[in-house]
Amino acid sequence: MYGTLIGIFLTSTGIMIGADTVLWGSGAPHPSRIEKTCMPSQRTVAAFEGWYGERLSLHQQFQAVCKTLSRSRKPLSVDAQADLLIRKLLDRYREQQGLLATPAAASPAPENPHIAFVAVAGFDGATPMAAVRELRWEKNRKGLWSVKTAPVGKLSFDGCGVRFLGDERVAALLLDTSGHFERDKQRPEVSRAIEANRLRAEDHCFLSAFSLDDAKVLYKLAVRATIDHAETFQMENGAVGGQLHLLTIPSDGPIEKIVLDPEQYLE
Repeated sequence: MYGTLIGIFLTSTGIMIGADTVLWGSGAPHPSRIEKTCMPSQRTVAAFEGWYGERLSLHQQFQAVCKTLSRSRKPLSVDAQADLLIRKLLDRYREQQGLLATPAAASPAPENPHIAFVAVAGFDGATPMAAVRELRWEKNRKGLWSVKTAPVGKLSFDGCGVRFLGDERVAALLLDTSGHFERDKQRPEVSRAIEANRLRAEDHCFLSAFSLDDAKVLYKLAVRATIDHAETFQMENGAVGGQLHLLTIPSDGPIEKIVLDPEQYLE
């Protein structure tokens, strides 16, 4: 991964996307932190996880397309916004890598097939939803590599629940059935998140009590646990953290953004 923890939370009171701001895995020395979210419309939030590109070119493309979407008078669905963002990232990546005129046969096998995720969260009518798209290298039947985009079914969801993108190995353990973090799993906010994921699998989200307040607590807990246990799970120290940006889309009303400094979640 490229050093990020994105949290997507669909709750009974609205939607939240949480993102850290550490700039990791890039050749660019500055800035030391980076904005990994944007607002493509007044009622949607997008997040970027992955490789930022040479001189942050993919990140700049993400922010530029997001700004263009925000100025559009033609409303697009959550899925359509995700599709447009990932398609524009594909165009920039191919241009940057010199792949526009290069056949798949000439492309070397990648060290890591994953390049980036784009997630867009918003409402489809009254239903909260998140659409996740991936930019990745894929090998065809002839054994040739090329860059593709695709929806990510295991990360796209609606109704209720929680998904993490990026360095999510520790965060995922907070919500699974393993014996890790048993004390944290007893916290009401975490138990309601675990229950929301179960209800989502059973298509019973109307019973979920998981709220935006729970999501804020859970995301801070996930980041803190990731920082505290990075070495145990063979993760790079310092790859996740910095300021946290919590963007919430209430069931009714404008998007709200909260910025947390490290001392506000590492207490």
